[in-house]
Order: sequence, then C-alpha cells, then structure tokens
Amino acid sequence: MRKYLALKVGILLSLIFFLVAVFGWDLLSDMRHLQQEAAVVENSNHQSHDLHAIEMGVYRNIKVVNDFLITGDHRAENVFYQYQQKLVQMIEQYETTYQDSSLTDLMQSVKNIKGIAGKVFVLPFATENMEGPIFIDEIATEAKQAVEHLTRKHHALDEQVNRAMQMMAGLRMDMRQETVALMLVLLLSLGFLAYFIYNQIVHPLVQMKKAVQRVGEGSFDVHCAVVSDDEIGELAKAFNTMGEALQEREQKLNRIRSLAAHQEKMNALGVMSASLAHEVGNPLASVGMLLHMAKRKLTQQDTQAVASHLDSAVKETERMELIIQTVLDFGRHEFDVRFHEFAVRPVIADAVKLGQMSPQHKRVVIKINEGSNIPLVYASSSMLMQVLMNVIHNACHACRESGEVHIQTIEQGEHVVIDVCDTGYGIEKNMRASIFNPSVTTKEKGEGTGFGLAISKELMDAMHGTLSLLEDAGHGTCFRISVPIAQQGKGIT
Repeated sequence: MRKYLALKVGILLSLIFFLVAVFGWDLLSDMRHLQQEAAVVENSNHQSHDLHAIEMGVYRNIKVVNDFLITGDHRAENVFYQYQQKLVQMIEQYETTYQDSSLTDLMQSVKNIKGIAGKVFVLPFATENMEGPIFIDEIATEAKQAVEHLTRKHHALDEQVNRAMQMMAGLRMDMRQETVALMLVLLLSLGFLAYFIYNQIVHPLVQMKKAVQRVGEGSFDVHCAVVSDDEIGELAKAFNTMGEALQEREQKLNRIRSLAAHQEKMNALGVMSASLAHEVGNPLASVGMLLHMAKRKLTQQDTQAVASHLDSAVKETERMELIIQTVLDFGRHEFDVRFHEFAVRPVIADAVKLGQMSPQHKRVVIKINEGSNIPLVYASSSMLMQVLMNVIHNACHACRESGEVHIQTIEQGEHVVIDVCDTGYGIEKNMRASIFNPSVTTKEKGEGTGFGLAISKELMDAMHGTLSLLEDAGHGTCFRISVPIAQQGKGIT
C-alpha cells in the first residue's frame, strides 16, 4: 500500500496525541483526587471548629450554674436557658450540615444537664444549700461524658485529616513525576516529529531547490534522489522526468543551433569564396614562378639559387596550407560541441584573418589591444570563433574600406570581455532594440541574411556568456562579447 505523506504525519500526530492523552488523563485524575482530599481536609477543619464551639457552649452552661451557686443571682437562670437553647441549636445545625447523627448521646447529656440545672435554680437558698454541690457533681459527670464524646469526634477528624494530608502529599509527588514524564514524552515526540519533517520534507525540498537553481543555470543533467514513495518522492520523480525531458530538448536545440550556425558559416564561406581564391591564388602563382626560376637555375648548376627559390616556394606553400586549414576549421560542422579551456588571443587572431579575407575589407585597419594577464576561458573555441568572425565581418563591412576596427580584451569579474568597435555608419536608434532578432539586418539587400547576430547571441548564451550592443560612443558601433573564465586558477594567455 502506498504511504502518503499526510498519512505519515497524521499517524505521528495521533501517536503524540495518544501519549499526551494517557499522561494527561492520569494527571487530571490525580488533580481530581487532590481536590477531593483537599475538600476532606477543609470539611474536617470546619467540623472541628464547630465541635469546638459546641464544647465551649457546654462549658459556658456549667459556668452559669456554678456562678448561680456562688452568687445566688436568679438572673443566671435566664442566661442559662439562653445558652442552653443556643447550644441545642448548634448541635442540631451540626447534624444537619454534616449529615452526622452521632451526637445523639451528646444531645442527651445536654438535656440531662438542663434537668439538673433546673433543680439547682429552684433551691431556696442556693449559696448555703447542701444539695448544690451534689447537683454540681452530677452536672460535671454529664459534662465529662459530653466532652469525651466530643474528644472522640476530634480524634476521628484528626485521623481523617492526617490520612487526607498523606494522600495529598502522595498525589503531589505523583503529579510531579507525571508532569516530568509528560514533558519528556512531549520533547522526545516533538524532536522525532521535527527530525521526520526535516528528513522527509525539508531536506528533500532544499535539495530540490538547489537542483532547480542548477536547471535555471542551464545544467539539465541534475538528478534528485528519490528517498520515499510519498508525495515528496513523486515530486522528485516528476522533477527527474522533467530534467530528462529538458536535457533531451536542449540536445535537440543544440543540434538545431549547430545546423543554423553551420549554415551561417556556409553563407560566410560563400561570401569569402572569391577572396579565398585570391588569397590562395597569389601564393600559388608565386610558387609556380619560384619553381620555374629554380628549374632554370638548376640547368645553370647554381645550386645556391635553386635552394633559395625552393625555400621560398615551401614558405608560400605553408602559407596556402595555413589559409586553407583556417577556412576548413571555420567551416567544420560540430554536432557535439565540447567546452574546454583555451586562450582567446589565437582565436581573435584567426577571426581577424578570416574577417579581412574579403577584398573590400583589406583596407580596413584592425587594431588589437589586449590587456595583460588575460586568463583562460571555459567555452567552445569554434563557437567563439564564429561569433568573433561574424562581429568582425560586420564591423569591417560597416567601415566601407576606409575605417578602423578596434578590438580590446580585458578581464572583468568572472569573465573575459572582448569589445569590437568600429568607426562605421552605426546602427539607427529604432533598430537597436531588435538588432538581435532574426531577419533584422542593416546591410543592403542581398548582402546579409539577418541571422548572423541572432545565431551569435544564441551561441554565447549556450556558452553561458553574453553578446550585447553597447551605447554608441560618438560615431560607429561597439559590440561586447563576455566569455566565462575557467574556474581553476588564472592562466596567462
């Protein structure tokens, strides 16, 4: 069964909720028990206070009788009955409030005290009557029984309070332990959940973000690791499929770009065909003349002259071979272009040589100003050669046989910048924004296809470089070619 990410997270959250519920339920149960025991303690304290008030009432009644026997003041009788009534009310209220009927014996003792006190109050001579002490002893006996009953109730309540306090202490300890255990469970659960989210969601997404950035930079051979079969895994698979599709599309575009660039090369070679014949024809005529002179000197036995003429013929032959090899290298069709490290100086020299091969470009002065310590670049020398050839050819054409072309090479940041500027007629402002669009040209009809700059820009983009038109500085046009520097150190060209 497929494991979905939401299901995994849901199971983890459910497990955490279950653990929290178990510990939380125990904690809530202990809290309820603690509240119950606290209520027992509070209720026992109230009961003890009320019992103490009843005990004080008993003593207060006895004191009134004793005072009567000493003073003989009959007003004490009314005070006694008031106290007696209040004591009875207190006992009845206690039984009602606490639902406790165990004070029946106490109530009987109070009634007995009332009966004996009634006999005391009717004595004719309270202070001198011999029966008074007897009645007092009887009242004391009843009071003693009442107090003993109240003392037993006090002891029972004290034991109840002690048990409740012990239970509360145990419950507090259990609650502390359960709280610590709950916190540990929460920390461990949340730590595991954070690890799961990072390992299963955040980390794959970060890796995928880096892969997307590399794809945005033009590297379509990236691959995301599929570490799960959930939504993240499906996303990684979809990304890999997209990368393969983009890589295949890029290969097709490279083949199409290569064919278009080759076609542009063929167009350039077609334009240079007449000048190529002229460039090869002059050395070839010189070779023929030198061989003829060497043959004549050979009949005259002038070996030194023969050797001199043959050396000159060899040099002219080498010059023809160099011209033909340069044209062949330029016209080679490369389907699989590989990037490598190389110096830009020889490429610029070959591009200048090809650019001046046309007869109408012979009079254009090309000045090369190379900065010192120009590093190696990482690109395709053949693609850069074609871009330079196209830009230099356009610059020479714009000069109309009497201008100048300035080529300057400098290091700028992580790129080598090649500026090709001419003193020609320039580009109109309304055409500057569309100069790199296909079929846009400033040349006369039949002199250009309008695809040269568009293809050159495509080639520079493929090499992670740029081709841009700079603002006119006075009269003429200036193009800037930016090529990435090789990453390993800086080599001197």
